[in-house]
Amino acid sequence: MEEPYRPVALRVMAEWGEQDPAWDSDPDHVGPAELTSLGVSAELVEQLRARNERFNALGWSDYRWSDEEQERAWQDEGLRLAYRLQNELTDVEISYHHDGDDRPLRQRRGP
Repeated sequence: MEEPYRPVALRVMAEWGEQDPAWDSDPDHVGPAELTSLGVSAELVEQLRARNERFNALGWSDYRWSDEEQERAWQDEGLRLAYRLQNELTDVEISYHHDGDDRPLRQRRGP
């Protein structure tokens, strides 16, 4: 019996629409990952989705925040959630898209 696919690396990043905001970068599976199927806690999935909904609500403003403080808070929250995702998916390398640091979280200091 073949084992189900499991990504090697995911990137936490905003997703337009209702998919989970974590992307698989494997060339054969590129696109949003389904976090619940990977065993991510329901609480963390809900928090990631809620954060993503706040991003999607910016569609009317061409995805521009009303001020830098709101944008920074959204970015900081995303980084904290990405670290939590790394703690839950210890066998998957997690990175974070929205702060300009492309290194995997394991190579960075935590928030």
